[in-house]
Amino acid sequence: MFKNTKQWIIALFALFLALCIIMASVIIVIDPYFHYHGPRDDMFYTLDNERSQNDGIIKHFKYDGMIIGTSMAENFKTSEAEELFGGRFIKVPFAGGTYREQNENIANAIKYNPKLKTVIRPLDYAYILDDANRLRDDLGSYPDYLYDNNPFNDVNYIFNKEILFGICLPMIEQKAAGVPAGITSFDEYAAWMDTAEFGPKAVLGDRTQFNPPAEKQPFVDKVKNQVKENITKNVIELAKANPDVQFYYYLTPYSVAWWGSQMELGTVDRWLAAEQYAIELMLECDNIHLYSFNNEFDLTADLENYSDECHHGDWVNSQILGWLYSGTDLLTKENYKNYLNIEAEFYRNYDYNSLF
Repeated sequence: MFKNTKQWIIALFALFLALCIIMASVIIVIDPYFHYHGPRDDMFYTLDNERSQNDGIIKHFKYDGMIIGTSMAENFKTSEAEELFGGRFIKVPFAGGTYREQNENIANAIKYNPKLKTVIRPLDYAYILDDANRLRDDLGSYPDYLYDNNPFNDVNYIFNKEILFGICLPMIEQKAAGVPAGITSFDEYAAWMDTAEFGPKAVLGDRTQFNPPAEKQPFVDKVKNQVKENITKNVIELAKANPDVQFYYYLTPYSVAWWGSQMELGTVDRWLAAEQYAIELMLECDNIHLYSFNNEFDLTADLENYSDECHHGDWVNSQILGWLYSGTDLLTKENYKNYLNIEAEFYRNYDYNSLF
């Protein structure tokens, strides 16, 4: 068939090139991570990979409202947000995502979607003290090639056999089998309720008591400067640069068990001081509607609402949306000090060992 080795090599290379073109074409046409376009209207797309799919959702879907955050945001239902706030919402959570990661993705949403008007975002209380540039490096390799504008590193996507054989070919089979076209609903996307257990046993685990702190950790200038940089760079600057976008932000309501752990570590006063400083910084921005539900003691002191010290059930997410819409627990320059006084009085003096 081949007269010499050269022809055989050329034929083999041509075959390899053809296979590569076919592979890339299938992935580009289907595009399960929405890197090049939104979902096709003749296939079903499963949403199950936040850091690979969220960038494409942000860039190629139609919406005027977004819910973003860590795992604290994963149980929100966009249908409830749409019912309350109107418009069309997407949900793009980043489990474990830092303030920086969330802020960068909000900035992308504003850049690619000038119709964006509403952003709902929980500000994880435990991240207030973060370094402004922190990114999670403990969550596996990050798909940077999906986020940048470098077409050359797209080879990591279009020549990815796991995406071809693990996602695209099954999608083709589903289409052939008559599976209706569509996409995982944003109500269901990333929600973890089916695998969670709630209540004191889930929250407290093997702990039998909260011990007195060995020493208290002060709110020193170094920590204060870190809070300022983090909040300014990853919360305030973007809001000030986009006055037409309304940012509904709230400090996540952790359980009293979390506060008990902080009391044991001697960090309660430092957290309260950091929170006050962060609040004062954010209240200078008119289009940030800042809330805190830490004084909803019926919520935070009832461990039946929690699956661990921090994470609450989806019924709390639903309640939070209602509170955001109605203005319940909205912090203002006039009321925030009263809120802080009530909060400090409760969590400094709570009998944490009564939880046992």
